[in-house]
Amino acid sequence: MDVVKSLKPGKNGTKRFLERYGDDLIAVRYRHDAENQISYTTVELIVERKHKPPKTRTQPPKQPTTQVFVRVGYHEKEIQQAVKQAGGKWQPEQKVWLLSQKAVVELGLQERIINI
Repeated sequence: MDVVKSLKPGKNGTKRFLERYGDDLIAVRYRHDAENQISYTTVELIVERKHKPPKTRTQPPKQPTTQVFVRVGYHEKEIQQAVKQAGGKWQPEQKVWLLSQKAVVELGLQERIINI
């Protein structure tokens, strides 16, 4: 089924639908089914209106987190795994882990913080 015309309210060919549906009318479409030789007229209508409440922030905006370098020995596999789970990233050039300061405090690794 092909769309022959799509008209906005107020144009010729929409006036009788505009009288019937008023401000709820969005568009009138004329379609043609070539196989069955049938013409269809369809209308697009607004069926519901409601006010959308303004967006509210449920959480305060995130503050940027301070990233620190933490030294973890090669043999300390459990600590390495905990650092990975907390979002730590291995920095191969410096041979240290980069981790948020909050996570360092939560893991109790404050004494392992280093300055590079």
